[in-house]
Amino acid sequence: MSELHTNRDLYLAIHGLRDSLTKERSLEEYLSALLALSSKHEEEKTFSVEALWQLLQGALTAEPQPFEEAWREQYEHRTEESAGYATWKETLLRQIVDLHEMAEEGMLENESRYFGMSAPRGAYWFNFDIPAYLECAMAGSFGGWEQGDDTGRLLVPGPVAVFGEDGEVKTVNPEEIKRPVFPMEMVSWEDFEDFLVCGQVYE
Repeated sequence: MSELHTNRDLYLAIHGLRDSLTKERSLEEYLSALLALSSKHEEEKTFSVEALWQLLQGALTAEPQPFEEAWREQYEHRTEESAGYATWKETLLRQIVDLHEMAEEGMLENESRYFGMSAPRGAYWFNFDIPAYLECAMAGSFGGWEQGDDTGRLLVPGPVAVFGEDGEVKTVNPEEIKRPVFPMEMVSWEDFEDFLVCGQVYE
């Protein structure tokens, strides 16, 4: 992997993880491994983009943290104040519980699941495997995708509605929408939480 300097670099590196999927690993197992690895950064308010990359890459092979029944009871818990890692962990645990309960009910065998599906507790999901989750997480939170990338992402056909600089809604050709490339050095837990949410619901 070349050095990570921009969101574009990270997007391409994450796409390249597809080649590292040498064995079957469910998204629940991947996120449980990410949980296990993340604790070493628990006391940090921000961490480097290289550290984020190491977490995402390491979760492909690290031992998943075993599912705990107590996580079901913690599902509705919300940290009252912004607490960085704690808030991020709550979001991740809800996703793990959703996937675990969808698997228990056989919902992950539904061939139409990628059109969108509600988990037993009501949270909506679009992405159910590691490559789709990570690509959508990156594209939705930090960007980095460019037309022509061999990632399966395509521009929507026809005009789309966007907010102009004046705050008014206008319609534009998708090819005209700017997709900025920007430097990435440090990432906050809030940034990483957005990454998780986009992995679940971004298309």
